[in-house]
Amino acid sequence: MDETIKEMIALGASYAVNCHPCMEYHKQKAIEAGVTEEQMRAALEVGAEVKNGAANITRKKAKALFGEIDDQQSCSA
Repeated sequence: MDETIKEMIALGASYAVNCHPCMEYHKQKAIEAGVTEEQMRAALEVGAEVKNGAANITRKKAKALFGEIDDQQSCSA
């Protein structure tokens, strides 16, 4: 696997697990590997899809186990 693909995967995974230091680190590594801004955004979008998919499945499981829950944000962006 070449470095561009590796760093794009790392960026998407970093976003999916909410790791800010990882995103910063892998953004720099991606730049060094020649990944474009457009490619980095695409990698983050894939990470967002994975993250949101997992959250939706977890939300459904929690609802099945505990009933309706209020899962609104507890802190501002």
